[in-house]
Amino acid sequence: MRLQFKITIFLLVALAKIAVAQNPTPTRLLLLGEAFPNLTVFWDSGEPFAPAGDWMSALKLHWTVRSDGIEFETPNRFRFFWSKEATNLTVNGRNVEVTPLRQQEGVFLLPLISLARVLGLTAIVNQEKKVVKLVAPLRSIEASRTEFGFLVSIAFGYPLPTFPKIGVLRQPDRAYSDFTGAALSSVNLPTLTEMHPLTGFRLGQFSDDPPVIRFVADAVSPVSIRVAGRELTTDGCEKWHLILQPAEKPSPWLGQILVKENSPTKAAFLLLGHLDSGLNFKQESLTLVVNLPAKPVFASEFIFRNDGLVKSASLDLSENEAKLVIELREPANAYWRPEGDLGITFAVELSYQTPKQSRLIVVDAGHGGKDPGAISPFRRDKPRLIEKELTLDIAFRLKRLLEQAGYKVVMTRTDDTYVSLPDRVAIANSLQAHAFVSVHLNSYPQPGGQWGTEVYYWTPQSYPLAESIYRHLLALLGRKGNGIRQRQLYVVRNTTMPSVLVESCYMNHPEEEELLRDEDFRERIALAICRGILEFFGDLRMLERRGE
Repeated sequence: MRLQFKITIFLLVALAKIAVAQNPTPTRLLLLGEAFPNLTVFWDSGEPFAPAGDWMSALKLHWTVRSDGIEFETPNRFRFFWSKEATNLTVNGRNVEVTPLRQQEGVFLLPLISLARVLGLTAIVNQEKKVVKLVAPLRSIEASRTEFGFLVSIAFGYPLPTFPKIGVLRQPDRAYSDFTGAALSSVNLPTLTEMHPLTGFRLGQFSDDPPVIRFVADAVSPVSIRVAGRELTTDGCEKWHLILQPAEKPSPWLGQILVKENSPTKAAFLLLGHLDSGLNFKQESLTLVVNLPAKPVFASEFIFRNDGLVKSASLDLSENEAKLVIELREPANAYWRPEGDLGITFAVELSYQTPKQSRLIVVDAGHGGKDPGAISPFRRDKPRLIEKELTLDIAFRLKRLLEQAGYKVVMTRTDDTYVSLPDRVAIANSLQAHAFVSVHLNSYPQPGGQWGTEVYYWTPQSYPLAESIYRHLLALLGRKGNGIRQRQLYVVRNTTMPSVLVESCYMNHPEEEELLRDEDFRERIALAICRGILEFFGDLRMLERRGE
């Protein structure tokens, strides 16, 4: 009898899971204000389930799908594993009750209400209208008076997707800040004994779709409002700092320094604050020293990717002065520009000198049309990669970079068209191009059996070009070097100018396949080839200061 009961329960659970899997419903999903209007969502007893996928990036999540569950990393760098049988998860010391994951054809379905609880979000669900919103709840608001104005700090239960929108209004005078992706909750508004010219603070749900909270500071005379900083707290919340000042002759201040960008070709720092003048800086070899107009009010955390133009940055703070010290990976140009009410952007970027003479490069995107080239292995959770599509993407990126450097570029194909090998060679030879570069991606008979970078050439005049491109590929991609190989490949054997065929990595190696899915990695492939070409022709720019 007990065995029959267990079997009955098991069958009921299995039937329930099948019912969920067979009833997908188009649902409007809003994640911190970003809409996914037609995402297929599975509903079960009022709980919406969404298949793990790209929509999770709207929450700034990083995830890895395993056979027994999903590994997560949140924007606050909290890590946790959600196994498919779990009913409780521990995240940053919190024990959270969750609905177990479901599976359909090997794809995990995430219960959205449980996901919200795990992340510290609020789930707003309308099953009848098939609408699901995940929003960051308001946690607290604090205010204090400082030497340069009023500091207001507003905390939310989850990092918001964008900077708040700030502005001022007249008749009556007031300043406001709009926070997209947030929902109002019960908090106490701060009061100060002496607030002139402010008269009080207000909060409201300015919009429900997208969800926007508006903070308002009322005043008896014109005031200014600026974003002073942002911080992630140890409990997983995000806190935004605002500075309110009288609009007439506001005192200068520097709030926080944020890293806006750090790609292989460009880096940018945003200096939040009200700064009377620009920035003075000096360059010495690979070191930049920026004299700051004031000490930052809030701490700055500098985290850089391993292949970015900026290697490291630090603040040098003494009693009388403050400096931002930046270490570069290679020579670059620095400059600053005002950013309106935000402050100043300090940027560093590579720039190429005007070519010594007009150059024409033929860029050949391998395969195309009826010839797909290599195809990545089948995976249940991800679409297959097709070589002809990726080579065209990389070729277009290479064309853009070369043209930015002052070169002329002709592509053997610009869409999904089949072009024969003789026709590709004929294009280059008839144009009397200065160089021919064929872009390919490799594969190996045994998936995962080989990985790394190779460059092929045939004629002696082509070897220096191959060597230059190969060296830059290894430096920017960080993959294993398989060598510069002399082979009688048709396009490099029959072209009359320096010609190479580039195989940057293997599509059927799991790690390199995953890298190729990243647009930034494909941009690095194009950048490495571009740098190799420029170096071959002697057109790489040396260190040069750009004026303030």
